[in-house]
Amino acid sequence: MDVDDLLMEQLETISIEDHLSLDEVIINMKRRPGFLAIQKWLVIYNFIVHPRPLSQIAMDTSLSAATVYRILVDYNRFGPEAFDVNRTRPVHAVAS
Repeated sequence: MDVDDLLMEQLETISIEDHLSLDEVIINMKRRPGFLAIQKWLVIYNFIVHPRPLSQIAMDTSLSAATVYRILVDYNRFGPEAFDVNRTRPVHAVAS
């Protein structure tokens, strides 16, 4: 087994944290504006509704396996806030 095979095996064994119910995921998917936000929620939805290898979900959502993996890692680490647009923006202190 070469390095690429080992990496793919690790990618395929990722699981998803139970941050939200299926109904909550659907609500978030409908509320988020923009195609990219919906696509991220679609990845989570797919893992909940029909768990299958990461590479298959990547193919079904027209994303790369690396992107699907990153979406799942972010969701597992930060929960639904991972997809909040304001999360990545720096907070600036207001001078008084």
